[in-house]
Amino acid sequence: MYNSKDQSLMFSEPLQNDNTEISLVNIFNTLWLRKRLLMSVTFSLSVLAVLIIFQLVPRYTATTQLLIGINTAKVVDIKEVMSGDFRSPFATIGEMEVLKSRELAHKVIDALNLEQYEEFNPKPKKPGFFAQFRPKNLLPEAWQESIGWVKIDSRSAEEKEDAHLTGLTNRFLAKLKVSNVKRSQVINVAFESKDPKLAAKIANEVADKYIVGQLQAKFDATKKATDWLNDQLGDLKQKVENSEHAVEQYRKTHDLLEVSKEVGLSQQQMSEVNSQLIIARAHRAEAEAKYQQVEAIARSGRDIDSVAEVLNSSLISSLRQQESEVQRKYSEMLVEFGQRHPRMIQMKAELEDVQAKVRSEVKKIAAGMRNSLEVARAREGSLAGSLKRLESKTSGSNQAEVQLHALEREATANKALFETFLGRFKETASTQGIAQADARVISFAEIPLGASYPKTRLLLMVSILGALFFAITLVFVLEMLNPGVRSPEQIQELFNMTTLGIVPKVMDSKVVPHEYLLAKPHSALAEAVNTLRISLSLLNPDALVKSLLVTSSVPGEGKSTLSVLIARHSACAGQRVVLVDTDLRRPSIGKMFNLKEGGLGLTDLLSRHDLTINDVLADDPETGMKILIRGKAAFVNPVDLFASQRMKSIVDELRERFDLVVLDSAPIMAVPDTRILAGLVDKTIFVLNWDATPKKVVHSALHVLGSDGHANVAGIVLQKVNLQQYGRYGYGDSGYYYHYGRYNQYYTS
Repeated sequence: MYNSKDQSLMFSEPLQNDNTEISLVNIFNTLWLRKRLLMSVTFSLSVLAVLIIFQLVPRYTATTQLLIGINTAKVVDIKEVMSGDFRSPFATIGEMEVLKSRELAHKVIDALNLEQYEEFNPKPKKPGFFAQFRPKNLLPEAWQESIGWVKIDSRSAEEKEDAHLTGLTNRFLAKLKVSNVKRSQVINVAFESKDPKLAAKIANEVADKYIVGQLQAKFDATKKATDWLNDQLGDLKQKVENSEHAVEQYRKTHDLLEVSKEVGLSQQQMSEVNSQLIIARAHRAEAEAKYQQVEAIARSGRDIDSVAEVLNSSLISSLRQQESEVQRKYSEMLVEFGQRHPRMIQMKAELEDVQAKVRSEVKKIAAGMRNSLEVARAREGSLAGSLKRLESKTSGSNQAEVQLHALEREATANKALFETFLGRFKETASTQGIAQADARVISFAEIPLGASYPKTRLLLMVSILGALFFAITLVFVLEMLNPGVRSPEQIQELFNMTTLGIVPKVMDSKVVPHEYLLAKPHSALAEAVNTLRISLSLLNPDALVKSLLVTSSVPGEGKSTLSVLIARHSACAGQRVVLVDTDLRRPSIGKMFNLKEGGLGLTDLLSRHDLTINDVLADDPETGMKILIRGKAAFVNPVDLFASQRMKSIVDELRERFDLVVLDSAPIMAVPDTRILAGLVDKTIFVLNWDATPKKVVHSALHVLGSDGHANVAGIVLQKVNLQQYGRYGYGDSGYYYHYGRYNQYYTS
């Protein structure tokens, strides 16, 4: 047997399952619950997209491919007529901008007469029949302009034509797409049009006009260069003649002869004398060095035989040999004859004679070296004098020669420049008219076989997927915006309250629920009410619930219906039950049982002490339970009536006489009556309309109900539950409530 603790745990302790699986299941169940909305929105948007797609006017795109090459043409070595280096990506981008230029667009528009096509020159729509009945047409144009309804066109004919051409060009350029193939010098020229033939024709025409424009630009540049060179050649020729004439005239005036290309006569003589002077100085220095060496040896008393001139003298060499021979003989004879022998004396005299000759010859060589030194000095002095005379002679003509050189250089430069320009002029003139374009067509545009817009299959697929995505988003947005509560788990999580039961909604709107309860005692509704009664009995087995208050947060949540269901079901179970209508402002119990209005009831019992409970009770013929309606007595404030001791004694008396007293009260958020009545009963049931009542309202109502401290709230009952949808939601982890809507085979509905 269950107790209250077990019942509470049944709703407050969910099973531990895989969160990922639960999330996926919840998503699927949410989509399945709103499958009609999902399918209808997806179908509607898809049909709308299909209608729009098939209403679109097809457009065709033709593409021409251009290859940008390299071609340079120079007039001089420094300047270029046309820059044809397209290896840089910036050059390719520049050519792409040329292809998109307005000037090229004007040429294509004029060549193909595109003004006659409506897609480039749309005709203004004629006003309809009802346009003449517009209120603004009844006012003068000046008034309409002052108000701002219309703008009077005061432009001239030329301005209108310019504006028309601008609009035509803008529409043309909007259809032209120029792109570059990555890492190449290939440019794609694509044009989009409603007519496939016109698209191909325009794409090819753009490429053709672009190439012709390049050729025209080169021709114009070459012609300008030729004309400029021709003008420059005339001036240069005159400058050459003038400069050469100035050189000749200056040479004649200053008596300057042209000996070589750069040096004059006087300068050449000075150069030769200077060269000889340098040689003479070298000879003098050499002779002086040799003589000084001889003098130094003589002063030191040493033998000068080591001097080079002495050693190189053939006479001295012969005398030296003769002296050696005599000396040898003298030495031999000295051993044999002695120094005093006459032959030895003769031999000694001969040796001295040879030595005297050697000394005499050496002196002659020294004297010759001195003479050579004097001659070298004299030659040096003579050349130095000649150089001084030449320098004095040419000092006056140096300035003239400098000026002459300047004139000659100017004449040479003018002649060289003239020859260069003449050569370039001949080259440019010979190549004029045969220039080649820097681009060529590598693929002409062909008539497209299929439309480039719209991509029907792709758009249909995207539209269907987009419609499905929008529908799914809408479902989840509505799900997030849904303020209602759907499961016991949400009640436990949001309000920390126990769910006493789930009362299903009777799907047949023509059947009254409390009548359906009696007609179908084994239906899902009957089983739900029975489960609720069991939950109430298990709250506290030691103390039976004899008085029960049924309330809600706002009207229309089914609290009165639930009160009748509990009362009737308990009465059918054999209990003595009394149902009291305490909603004095909007009573509904009497109407539900078709009791006559104006009969005695609770207000009469509270205001008249001569009445007893038996005087105001009505019978339910179907179940035998008693009913206490509101009554006909007037009252000022229901709160005062319910707070009276009379009301407390009435409730106590009903508890003594009946097994169950059910009070149907007013909504908590509407009036404070329920807060007073909650302190007079054993338990209070809070009714919540499934998937309808806002969570904030429920939270506020429970807070108000619990703030008094004496409201013994047993739990919450989910009323008007759609069991089919509830079973598909999959909320919570409680197997009982998750499969609640799947037990139809146990019910007889």
